[in-house]
Parts: sequence; structure tokens; C-alpha cells
Amino acid sequence: MKNRSRIALLMVALFMLFAVSITAYQSMSKIITLVDDKQVTHYETDANNVQELLTQLEITLSDKDTVEPALDTKITDNMKITIERWKPTVHFTINGEEKSQETSAKTVGEFLTSLGITLDENDVVEPSQDQTIVDNINVTVKTREVKKEVEDRPMSYTKKVVETTDLAYGETKVSQQGKNGVKTVTLEREYLGGELVNENVLDVVVKEQPVDEIVLKGVQKSVKDAFTGENYAYTKVYEMEATAYTISDDGWGNKTASGMTTFVGMVAVDPKVIPLGTKIYVEGYGIAIAGDTGGAIKGNIVDLFFNSESECYQFGRQHGLKVYVLKDQNVDVKAERTNY
Repeated sequence: MKNRSRIALLMVALFMLFAVSITAYQSMSKIITLVDDKQVTHYETDANNVQELLTQLEITLSDKDTVEPALDTKITDNMKITIERWKPTVHFTINGEEKSQETSAKTVGEFLTSLGITLDENDVVEPSQDQTIVDNINVTVKTREVKKEVEDRPMSYTKKVVETTDLAYGETKVSQQGKNGVKTVTLEREYLGGELVNENVLDVVVKEQPVDEIVLKGVQKSVKDAFTGENYAYTKVYEMEATAYTISDDGWGNKTASGMTTFVGMVAVDPKVIPLGTKIYVEGYGIAIAGDTGGAIKGNIVDLFFNSESECYQFGRQHGLKVYVLKDQNVDVKAERTNY
């Protein structure tokens, strides 16, 4: 009977000791919420302060990580502890677009993967993808892209100058306005980092032809000497009837109405039409001077001097012959005629 009583007392004592231990443990244990780099976890702990808790959980901090509340803060029930992990900042440019972002990636390649960027062998990355990430690193990505593009392009018109004697010398006048044409060009363009690096023309279709601009330009009126090739500027031209005359001797000593002696290049005129002394060019006869008159020379008629009667017969009478009044009235007719 005594043994049973002792056993009962022993069991009661053990139960009470166990209950007291559980109560003591429960009074020491606390529930905390740990937010580590946005990852939330709940723990039950008997740690006295934040530092002890992190040691129990084998959580290590870098020099730049921050903890809230401070490491020496006493643990209380339902406490929230937040760890902000420091991340290096990456400044990156993708096809000319600049951005900055913090990252936990260890290399440039991991960082680009985190952005969802897939590169091929034609793309360019600086620095290389195996470069270790450091704070404020600059990363440049240039992707290569080939596009087929269609665009309208102007076709420049041509300016043409047409010489005319209908305008004063040096005067210009636009007789037809120029207008650009239009062509449709199909191109294959290669871009690297958004910049054009190569271009090939695949097709060209003319939509509208250009219209040439025509500019009239006044030129000096001139006649080309059929005998010497010399060009003589003129101010006026007549269409005349022409006859021929000579003298019975050699003709060089005979005087004319102007006081000059006759020579091949002397022309008899009507002074009312062409004044005496005027330097002219006669079609088929050459450079000459209006230096003589005649009773039958009235109006638009000229009488050309030749050295012989046979030449006069050969010339005969001609109609519609052009007679040009030369611009240069200082020309030496006799000197010019020596080139014939």
C-alpha cells in the first residue's frame, strides 16, 4: 500500500514538473514574421534579439544590406523583421533606349535573361555576357534586324537651256516649269541597334515622270562665214535681190560713191535702206562694205562687185539673198577678205 502511494506521488511530481517546463518554454517562445528581400516567412523563436534570430536562422548580411528593426532590438511576439538586400544598379541601353534597374543577377548574361532578352550571333553586347555585374555598370545591347521597306522618292527634273535669238543677249526666260517625278523604291534595310548599317534596292517603279524645266537664253545673233568659218555678230538681217557689177579695167583705181576704190567686198546699196559705210555680210559673197550706189539700186537690192565680167555673168541675179548688218562696225573688210 505504501509503495503504491509513493508511485502515485512520484507521477504527480513528474507531471507538475513537465507542465511547469512547457509553460516556461511557451513563455520564452515568440512568433515573428521575417521579410527577406520580399520573401515572407513565419518563425517561432526563443531568440532574445534580431541578431540572435538571424544567427539561429543562419542568415548572413552583406555590408550594404539593411535590417529593420536594428540588430540589437529585443524580439517581441508577432514582431515583423524586414531585410532589404542591396542590389547593384545596371545602366543599360537597348537599341538606343536608355534605362536603369537594380538586379540580383551575377553576370551580364543573367541580367539580360532576367529582362527576357534573347540574343543571337548577329547581335552585339558590350561588355560580354560573362562579365560580372558591378554597381553602376553600363551595358549596351544592339540587336540586328532586317526589314523590307517601301517608300516614295522624288525624281529630280532636268534643267535645259535653249539658246534663242528671240531674246536680248543674256536675257533668260522660263518657257516650261520643271516638276519632280516620283518613284516607288522597295528596299531591304539592315539595322544594328536601331541604326541603318546597310541598304539594298530590290525594286524601283516610276509613278510619275519628271518634267524638264526649259529656260530660253538670249544669245548674240551671228552668221557664220561660209568661206572662213568666222562667226560675225549681227543686229539686223534683210532678204534682198542681188546683182553683180565690175569695170572694164582691173577696177582698183576707180572711185565709188563713198570715195573708196572698188574691190571684191564693195557693195552698192540704196543708202535709204543701208547707209553708206555700213559693214555687212552677204550670203554667198562674204563680208563686205556698203560703199557705192547706183541708179538702178533702189529699195531692197544690192549690187556686188566682182573682178571680171565672167564672174558677174556666173553670179547673175539672185533673189531672197540674206544681207546681215554686222554688230562690229569697226571690222576691217579688206583685211578680212584676204582670208578668202
